[in-house]
Parts: sequence; structure tokens; C-alpha cells
Amino acid sequence: MGILQGLLEWLPVSSQGNLILLMVSIFNMDEAEALSLSVYLHAGTLLSALVYFRRIFWNLLRAVPSYRPGRSGKKENRLITFLLLSTLLTGIVGYPIFRFAETAATFSSLFFALIGISLIITSVVQKLTRRLGTRRIEDVNLTDSLILGVIQGFSAFPGISRSGMTLSFLLFRGLNSESALTLSFLMSVPTVLAAQLGLSLTTEFATLGFWEIALGCLSSFLSGIFSISMLLKIARKINLWTFCITIGLIALISSLSIP
Repeated sequence: MGILQGLLEWLPVSSQGNLILLMVSIFNMDEAEALSLSVYLHAGTLLSALVYFRRIFWNLLRAVPSYRPGRSGKKENRLITFLLLSTLLTGIVGYPIFRFAETAATFSSLFFALIGISLIITSVVQKLTRRLGTRRIEDVNLTDSLILGVIQGFSAFPGISRSGMTLSFLLFRGLNSESALTLSFLMSVPTVLAAQLGLSLTTEFATLGFWEIALGCLSSFLSGIFSISMLLKIARKINLWTFCITIGLIALISSLSIP
């Protein structure tokens, strides 16, 4: 599962939704436990993103001492404001959605159906995306922060692709493909970090221990480092919405036979 997380995280197909379907269908894991484990596995790909975008994050860290809210003159100042506001809104929107997902996970057929519907929604949004923007990272503004924070919050439910939805709405907001792709992955780092901390404080594993989780995170980190550059290039060239809608339909149909 860690290897698959590292491969799927960079594609707009909801790694969390696909992993949960696999863990429940193939490995017979409990739905609620699969949901929690899928979040923990994001720690590995978080480290992959930090390594891959290390120069950008290093520049942001260097800019923190001189950061002033409301000042938008420098690129780093705009980006820090964007990441802070979008992460805060993601937490406000995403926390109740994740708790709803935990409740839904106790009803297998409903959970599978909702994941299937979410994957289909993700695919439709991507299908409607048009790559015609000219704005760059240094052009992000307050409206971008508010909209993208809310959109990213909905990805707390499995099947709603975080990368797919944020990338699509960044493109809708007029950013060019390269800037939208970079911003989408930069947003993942503080968001996943906050999710890891929150989950560690509120959730306990019934059967999986520390070393099992650590092994999964390590494998997702290694596969993420290995695949991020290649898969980002692939994601720009092929239409992954067809894969997303296919898996969504399979999950939706499967839910009809689950008690």
C-alpha cells in the first residue's frame, strides 16, 4: 500500500480512495482502519514533496522572519499567505468531512458508494478543465487562498482527489499549467502535516502497530521519490479522468453487492 501511495499520490485519481478500495476488497481490512492508514501513508509522500521542492521550501523558510501579513510585494510573501490561509480553511472544512467519512465507513455499502460517487465527481471536474491560463505563482491572491482552501478541504473524503481538484481549480483561476501543478503540491505539505498530527492525537490502531505504519510510510516515501518526476510528466500528457471515472463506477457497482 505504501508503494501504491507513492505512485498514485502525484496523479489526480485520489490515492486515498483507491487505496481504501484495495485494502478493503483485497486485504479484507476494516473500513475505518483502512481510512486511517490511508492518511498515515501520506506522511511518506509528504517527505517526497519536501525533497522534490526543497529549494522552494528553503526560500520560504528564509523569508519567514521578514514575513508580514497583507504585504504582497514579494513572491515568497504572497506564497506564505496563500499556504497559511488555504491550510487553515482546509482544516476547518476538512475536519468535519473526515469525521463524516469515519462514520460512513461503518456502513460498508454506503461507504463504497460514496467513494465511487466522489471519484466520478473528481473525473467530471477534470474533464471540464481548460489549460488556458497565464497567471504565475507570484500572482496568487486572497481569493485564490480562500477558494483553494475550501476545495482542498473536500478532499478529506476518500475519492475526492486532492491534487486533481486543486489543480483543476487553480487552472480555472487562470494559472498556467506549471504554476498550478507546483502550487497544488506545495499545498499538500502543510495540509498533510496537520492531518498527521491531528490523526495521531485522535485515532488509535486496533491491529497495526508503529513498525507496520513506519514501513508503509517508508515505502511510500521511496516510491514517491522514484516516481514523482516521471509521473508529473505523464499527468500532463494523458487524460486520467477516464481512469478515475472507471474506478468510481466499479466502486459504485460493487457497493450494490455489499451488505
